[in-house]
Amino acid sequence: MKKIITFLFVFSLLSTQSLKSEEIYIGIDYLNNTIDTGITNISSTLDEEDSGYSLYAGLPLNENLDFEVSYNDFGEASLSGVSGNQFRIDGTTYEFNTTATLAVSATSFGFAAKPKLEISEGVILYGKLGVHNWDSKFGITSTTVTATEDDDGSDVYYGGGIEVNFINLKARVGYSLYDLDGDDIDSTNVGLSYSF
Repeated sequence: MKKIITFLFVFSLLSTQSLKSEEIYIGIDYLNNTIDTGITNISSTLDEEDSGYSLYAGLPLNENLDFEVSYNDFGEASLSGVSGNQFRIDGTTYEFNTTATLAVSATSFGFAAKPKLEISEGVILYGKLGVHNWDSKFGITSTTVTATEDDDGSDVYYGGGIEVNFINLKARVGYSLYDLDGDDIDSTNVGLSYSF
C-alpha cells in the first residue's frame, strides 16, 4: 500500500510540473512475467509464469528523453507437490514429505530514464534504465503448517520497446528485465498511455 501511495505522490508532483509543459502521460501495461525461482523441477509442479500489471506516469524532459515512474505487480510463481515429489535448488535435491505449495510473489516501485528515438512518423523506439524498490513475499501452505516471509531491496532494471502515437494515445509493446537481489523477472508488456 505504501508503494501505491508513493506512486500517487510522485504522479501529483509530475502533474504539477506538467501544468507548464502539458506533456505528462499516464498509462497501464499488461505484463506477462517469468519469475526465476532458481528451482529445477523433477517430479513436482512448477509454475514460474504469471500475468501482472504496471501503472506508470512519465514526463518528457526533451524530445529524446522521458522520466518515468511505475508501480509493478509481477504476479506469483509456485511449486506444489505431494509426498515423494522432488525438486532441485542449487544442485541439492529435496523431496516433499507431505502435500504442500510454496509460492513467491513480487511488486516494485521504479524510477527510470527512458531514451527514445523516432524512426518514422509517430513510431518511436525506446529504452529504459532505472532503479526499483521491490517487495517479495514467500509463503508455504501444507496440511500441517502455514508460514510467510517478506523480503525487500533495491536493484536495477532495464528494457526497451516500440511505441506508436495516435494523437493523445500511445500504444506500446516492450520487454524489461528486473533484478531482485540476483533473481530475475523477465517481463513482456503491452499497454496504452494517455498524454495530457
